[in-house]
Amino acid sequence: MIYQILEWTGSELVASRFLQRRSELIFQGADSRPAATESELAEALRDLAPAGNDCRVALSLSLARLFMREMVLPIRDRRKLREVLPLELRGETALETDELAFAGLPLAGGEVLALWVRKRELAAHLAAAASAGADPEVVSAAPLHWGELLPTGTRGTVALTDGSALALFRDGEPLFFRALMAGEDCARTLALLEMSKGISVDQTYHLGASEGENGSPLPVEGSLATAFGGDGGAARRHGSAWGLAMAMLRGEAVDFRAGDLAWTKGKEKARRQLRLPLALAALLLLLLAADAGIRYTLVKRDLVSLDTSIGAIYREVFPGRKKGVDEAAEMRAELRKLGAGGGKSQVLETLNRLAAAKGDDIIGLYEVEIDGGQVRLKGDARSTQAVTDFKNRLAAMLAPAEVGQITSRPDGTVTFALRGTMKEGGQ
Repeated sequence: MIYQILEWTGSELVASRFLQRRSELIFQGADSRPAATESELAEALRDLAPAGNDCRVALSLSLARLFMREMVLPIRDRRKLREVLPLELRGETALETDELAFAGLPLAGGEVLALWVRKRELAAHLAAAASAGADPEVVSAAPLHWGELLPTGTRGTVALTDGSALALFRDGEPLFFRALMAGEDCARTLALLEMSKGISVDQTYHLGASEGENGSPLPVEGSLATAFGGDGGAARRHGSAWGLAMAMLRGEAVDFRAGDLAWTKGKEKARRQLRLPLALAALLLLLLAADAGIRYTLVKRDLVSLDTSIGAIYREVFPGRKKGVDEAAEMRAELRKLGAGGGKSQVLETLNRLAAAKGDDIIGLYEVEIDGGQVRLKGDARSTQAVTDFKNRLAAMLAPAEVGQITSRPDGTVTFALRGTMKEGGQ
């Protein structure tokens, strides 16, 4: 990912490029074009437009083009500040707040720096940049992010200046910002600031083209030194752009693009990137729905087959009955009557004992009637002797067991009838 910071100083447009490596930004180079007027700015934007789509662009305006006011507000969230400031400043600005774009920056000490620009001017800059193929994701002012340039662990009140702007930070937190007029003495400004606000500056650093100012050159250490390969001169000239790029990388940049001026290109790009995942997700949902439909069809087919089987068993068990309303429920009810439900009926137990006693010579019992303790049955046997043996085997459970009429068949088998009374506790 490439970060390109377009700094419009009012006299020229400087484009600084940085390459993102993990959480660091490495300086790749810078170009500049004269841009003292709006038309020259548009032409410079066309010359310095970034190449390719994999580039995040920010437009930095000079502090002189911003309106600023320090306010006491108990709000530290920048998004909420952007919503509250138009209401707080209504009637106190030269233009109606609807014609202004606002941003807010919490300051050390509990105050808030309210910032605003004219929407019409900002829209013109954005239109010129967009026509040049460099639609800025962020519109800000680089001096607001000079805190990124300070060495880690900087304590006390520190002032930074590049000759066109003055920024003060207390223990690394923003404290005061002011645009400087051409030739304005920074030391005199700091002295007036100490008299009016009681702010005493412990150290002043200069960067950019302000080498003639009072103070020391900005120390180039840590991430700043890494970004510029230890080149202190390049770091001081282009560190302002690097600070804004780092704030963009962390999502902490002060940005005037909101509302009807909000940046939408990123949303469109994200929407295009999401098309394939969304299409795959839709396909997955379609396949899941198809799978669920197939499973439902198979289960329904199994249930129909089970109902058919239950109906066949029902008609076989109760051939004299009409088709039941709920054949499965009727089967369960009949089984409970037979004692399968753990009741007092011994019908199933009696039938099991009859089946165990019949042996192989009894071909089958086709009619069994159990009425209280009385048992009457009819069946087929291979011979008369088989009937007699069957009667003897039933002596343990029936007393007495009497054989009724025995009828012979041409194939040698016989039909027989037998009745008896169940013994109490018979085995």
